[in-house]
Amino acid sequence: MRPVHAGKINMTRHFVDSAVRLNTGELFSINDGEGFTMECLEGAVWITQSNDPRDIVLNAGQSFVLDKPGLALVCAAAGPAMVVVAVSLQLLPRARSWLRNSARTRLAA
Repeated sequence: MRPVHAGKINMTRHFVDSAVRLNTGELFSINDGEGFTMECLEGAVWITQSNDPRDIVLNAGQSFVLDKPGLALVCAAAGPAMVVVAVSLQLLPRARSWLRNSARTRLAA
């Protein structure tokens, strides 16, 4: 498991999408989110990325920068959780496309 980065996001350098609440069995998907920061606000989440054998687990107050291109899935690890996506201003044009086209949450199969 990759180390996670605890701490708050510096809002002067990041755009933050609204928080997403995940109930048990829901997935949050991000396409082409390399460089986006996932921050767990409540509960715990599990993150997996395309072509990455690691399992990343974040507890409340921890964050992780997606470091692989392609699809990333975020799932509530044990009960409900809340996450936020923060994007550096440098990646904002790509994030706007993602925000328009993303299917926010769906039930896990």
